[in-house]
Amino acid sequence: MPPPVVSVVIPTHNRGSLLRAALDSVQSQTFVDYEVIVVDDGSTEDIAAAIAGHGTRPRLITLSIQSGPAAARNRGIEAARGRWIAFLDSDDLWTPTKLDRFVAALRTEAVSEIYYGPMTPITADGRPVVGHTKPCIGGRITEALFLSSFVHVPTVVCTRELLIRHGLFDESLPVCEDYDLWLRVSLEQPFGLIDEPLALRRLHPDRLSKSCMSRNLAVKANVLSRFYASIADQRIIDPHVAAERLSRVCYVAGRAAFHDRRFQEADALLTTARRHGHPSLRSLPLKVAARAMSRFQPRPNPLPATEPAPMSIKVKA
Repeated sequence: MPPPVVSVVIPTHNRGSLLRAALDSVQSQTFVDYEVIVVDDGSTEDIAAAIAGHGTRPRLITLSIQSGPAAARNRGIEAARGRWIAFLDSDDLWTPTKLDRFVAALRTEAVSEIYYGPMTPITADGRPVVGHTKPCIGGRITEALFLSSFVHVPTVVCTRELLIRHGLFDESLPVCEDYDLWLRVSLEQPFGLIDEPLALRRLHPDRLSKSCMSRNLAVKANVLSRFYASIADQRIIDPHVAAERLSRVCYVAGRAAFHDRRFQEADALLTTARRHGHPSLRSLPLKVAARAMSRFQPRPNPLPATEPAPMSIKVKA
């Protein structure tokens, strides 16, 4: 049997009921030459039972322990047989023409190996949500993407080769693994844009992006700091623009860490924010307080969130 054109990769962790609806949205596609790979990221639910008998005939990969969305997606990519990878999260949905539109663009426009588009936010019960979308742009997007994370995973369709060439998702990142990868890809590829909302994002309180917000903000600051350090001498991003973005992101992350009583991390983040030019009247008092309070906490073993961490990526061709 010839390989499918598209491999749909769906990571999941304890979302059996939502996963079934995600699979239904794949089954409703007008484009049918696909395979579905569900990666169970260490669920305590019976994911095999949740997908049993589904019409998409999903292939299940089970990770023995929860390893995070980066590792789950990477295992799906490694197992994929299709030339193109389409990502869908287990709590999100596609509209019926999603794959048709993207495959047609990849086949005929040939401006890029990666296409994405906007998402429509919806409530858990499917009602539209107003005011939660970001504008999308196509082409060379590195600077714009550095300033705002607007490439959403469930909209992306790209070649498997592109993902492997760029080292897949960084498995050391608990969140922002997609932001990190799209930034790296943007250095090589223009991003094709299908400017139609063909994916639906469920906004619910159990989303990973909304859990442990102070940690998530610190990881985001780390991702942006590391990325900019890797390209600073190439002047791809205006240094003044980069400094303003880094100072703001590190300040917000430092403030969140302070309120979460992670004072040493707050001190490191606020120091970085000030190094990038954050106004003293806002950051200095908080930094002084974080420095004082950090003396009463034991030193952590991990690197501070502002330091570029080594990448931990496994690649299988």
